[in-house]
Amino acid sequence: MKKCLLFFVLLQFMYLKGFSATGDTIKVKAHENVLIQTDPGVGQTFYPVWAEFPAAATKYYKVYANLTFQCPIGMTCGEWDYINDISIRRKGGKNGDTVGWEIARFITPYGLQFSSTWKHGWYYDMTDFAPLLHDSVEIVYRHSGYEAQNGRGWVVNLNFYCVEGTPPLPVNKIDTMWHGSFAYGSTTDPIENHLDLRNVTLEPGTKAVDLKIIQTGHGMDAPSNCVEFCPKQRTIKFDGSQAEKKYIWRECGFNSLFPQAGTWLYDRTNWCPGESVREDNLLFKGLAGGSTHSFDFDMDPYTSNSNTGNWVISSYLAQYNEPTYTNDASLEAVIAPSKEYEFLRYNPICGKPIIVIRNNGKNNLKSAEINYGLKGAAKATFNWVGDLALGQNDTVELTTPMAWQGGGNEFEVEVTKPNGAADEFIYTDRTVVPFNATDVINDNKVVITFKSNKAATENYYRLRDAVTGNIVYEKNNFANSTVYRDTVMLTPGQCYAFEFFDDGPSPSTVPDLNKDGLNWWANAADGSGYIRLQTSTGSIFKNFNADFGTKILYQFTAMFPVSVGDVAPKATRVDVYPNPSNGEFAIDYELQSQHSNVDVYSITGAKVYSQALSSYSGSFSIDLSSQAKGIYMIKITSADKAAVLRKVVLQ
Repeated sequence: MKKCLLFFVLLQFMYLKGFSATGDTIKVKAHENVLIQTDPGVGQTFYPVWAEFPAAATKYYKVYANLTFQCPIGMTCGEWDYINDISIRRKGGKNGDTVGWEIARFITPYGLQFSSTWKHGWYYDMTDFAPLLHDSVEIVYRHSGYEAQNGRGWVVNLNFYCVEGTPPLPVNKIDTMWHGSFAYGSTTDPIENHLDLRNVTLEPGTKAVDLKIIQTGHGMDAPSNCVEFCPKQRTIKFDGSQAEKKYIWRECGFNSLFPQAGTWLYDRTNWCPGESVREDNLLFKGLAGGSTHSFDFDMDPYTSNSNTGNWVISSYLAQYNEPTYTNDASLEAVIAPSKEYEFLRYNPICGKPIIVIRNNGKNNLKSAEINYGLKGAAKATFNWVGDLALGQNDTVELTTPMAWQGGGNEFEVEVTKPNGAADEFIYTDRTVVPFNATDVINDNKVVITFKSNKAATENYYRLRDAVTGNIVYEKNNFANSTVYRDTVMLTPGQCYAFEFFDDGPSPSTVPDLNKDGLNWWANAADGSGYIRLQTSTGSIFKNFNADFGTKILYQFTAMFPVSVGDVAPKATRVDVYPNPSNGEFAIDYELQSQHSNVDVYSITGAKVYSQALSSYSGSFSIDLSSQAKGIYMIKITSADKAAVLRKVVLQ
């Protein structure tokens, strides 16, 4: 699946209806708070709605769909991993043309244990289907499955975002190729009967084509558990020559939606529970309108002994006219810092931002300038170099250090000067995204506490300087069922990245039994373990969920060490509000000592405020609006050296 622009990128110039112009984003509502449930007697349910898209005269630079799931009020979420899909049934109104095309696929998560407030979301690139998304369009959400309703289901929202402008690759025509659910391994009806060679004569004006394939495997046979759990290769030939040969496989242990009930982290044939299905795209350029070309789709030969599984395939051929732009780079995603559901594993951060850029120009993209930093603060510059062909993406780690203090919790980034030239479509070059600040440890030491399970060969960890990437401390070669405590010195004001892995060699003779965290119900033979970060006094700073799958990525900031003396009695009360603050905030207090002192420190340890208190209780205001935005520590010390610590965030 082509990676999509983030929701916050789309919001910059968004219009629900009315007048719009190049670069504006038009939101089209399809399914709004729709309750979906299975029909055990039939195995599938359909939820059609009519969506009103802009008129045919409106051109789209990009089109994205955003799908969100949540638990219904008063019900539990659905239990099983079922195929869902989004299709266009009709276009042009009720008397318009019948289409019946699947445009996106999704597999529901194992959601029976989700809380009532749970919510998650996913994005899809719909740009190649833009010719169909005008005027009145009937969009159908299909939910398959056989579980009893029994007070369970999902609430679905589906919206489309149309970025107005001339597309980088104007679609001349799009049509179906191979489509259906095909038995794999059958001797009476082999899959080759359905994946036949196709000859296509291109429309006048066509210069390139994109073969789009949505493919997932389902069902388990004997003895290989095909098709769901057996990796097989797909071969695509173009004009008789091999254009692609790849395993139809997807690793699930780093799923953004975790943990789940069920076998959520088993790798599968191009799908994972609770994830969008990725679409494969094969672009063929340098073609001429009126020419005829052959396309062939083959799967590895296979014979099943019983209970034949199926490959579910939808595929299309999009024909493109001449590319619109010569030099055009776009910002496709901000992975970190971000609040997006799909990037939860990477966030929050205080180190190197990660973005995705895309070349939308006919010239290969070989250089670009990327400027980034906190909104309203000084910007860092990263000079990207590479070689991206038209339509290719690159995930970029921005290594030029930026200041995480001095601005609010909004990150601003812009990609400019593609190949040293002016960008020909500037509206998708820049975005501002909100983010959450990292946790702060108020100590000059961190204690990494790890209890291994019975598969310790799978584990190792690193603590890095998150800005430079340098390893501060690392450890491996653990023994089974053993507790390790390692103390690491920290530098005040520094950002750290803790990385814990479960992808080492598994002691099990059964494949794919690593990448399953430290405690997973489906692999009881490994036993249980835990991983946590503690302060030098033994208090738990961060306790990680042991059912994490492949790895843990976690960044935190070290605050300067504060000597607190004796711990203040439990009866002590100190409230700071509002927090976060614009610089002015109040403190309400009840203390055990009449005479105390209040000091406020920056994250680097500089004292920025001090005041004496002469009463057991009261309230007062502090104005730090002249200070840089960021995290500050409030320390209230009594005459007997007992201290209370509070954190305040200026934004």
